[in-house]
Amino acid sequence: MTQTQLDLFADLAPEPKPIPVPAPFAGAPREETALTAPSQPARPQPATPTQMQARRSGRPRPVSDPHRLALEIGEAVAARWHNLHGGTAIEVPIGVVAALALIRQRDPSGPDLKGQILAQDGPQMIAMLREIWSTHWLHRPDLIDRARILHEWLNDDVDECRMSAVRAVAETTLKRGLFDLTGHEDPFLRSATDVLSPAMMCLRSRGAQQGLGEFHTPPSVAEAMADIVAAGQVMEIELMVDEPKQGAHIHDPAAGSGGLLRAAAQHLRQRGHDPAAFQWSMVDIDQIAAACCAVNAIIWELGPRVTVACADSLANPNAVDDAMKEARAVFEHRDEVLDKARITAAIRRTQQLMEQVLSPAA
Repeated sequence: MTQTQLDLFADLAPEPKPIPVPAPFAGAPREETALTAPSQPARPQPATPTQMQARRSGRPRPVSDPHRLALEIGEAVAARWHNLHGGTAIEVPIGVVAALALIRQRDPSGPDLKGQILAQDGPQMIAMLREIWSTHWLHRPDLIDRARILHEWLNDDVDECRMSAVRAVAETTLKRGLFDLTGHEDPFLRSATDVLSPAMMCLRSRGAQQGLGEFHTPPSVAEAMADIVAAGQVMEIELMVDEPKQGAHIHDPAAGSGGLLRAAAQHLRQRGHDPAAFQWSMVDIDQIAAACCAVNAIIWELGPRVTVACADSLANPNAVDDAMKEARAVFEHRDEVLDKARITAAIRRTQQLMEQVLSPAA
């Protein structure tokens, strides 16, 4: 990757160190320390000159109706993809939206991240997408592996036609305002809506949705249900409205892209709790939907104890346990890869030192 592209990522949030195997994959949930309430978003106000300057420098703009904007982005992405005859592989445009949703600008006063991305040509765009997925794999290999249908096409050579369509989708996504939804530092604001569900619905034909039995819950309904969930009446969640129990297991056996759990996480945040103190699991029979769940778990910052299974929860009641076993194996593989990389780097440094020592004096 070129230096220019590496500079692009210097403006993102600091890359976290690879985490160890999360608690649900290693054993029972651990006790959490006391949590403080996250900051609540202010109501959008008319933009001041200072805010206008902030917008030009890369800060996310306030959005009065995030669900509507997410739908508009999904519709625009679907229209652009189909107009360019992108094909039936809808995991490609969804993967582009997902990758862009995983990044945000670190320094609001620094170079505009959106502008840098839009200035890239096709090969640079493909290289950037590969780096986004690779970087997040180091941190959450289990979730990125579950989302592999959204990025495995990047492992192959990308022809000019697809490259052009990918760049067009990225351009449409960013110009329509994706970073105004997912570019916030505060996870409460970043979780205001599900940007992947509308893209998935709009890209799929009505017949395909019916064949999969895929009918996503409207965000407003999900939020209303979250209040019921808090009383333990819908999902398997041991929560009380006044005193949620840290470490409780929140589960959705037909998750779609995770909309109900997004609403549940927001419900917790509004009551001063951190979703990372809870255990989350999602199951969906559709591979793309399960992949979107995995990406959303990162965007919404649900924490280290998240399990996503791609299975029929009716036919396999042990789907979550099976997914936990798969996750353990993926973490072990990640650790092996990192160990080999460290050994290789150490050998190269040793060789360089030996060459310097043994080289004849000039």
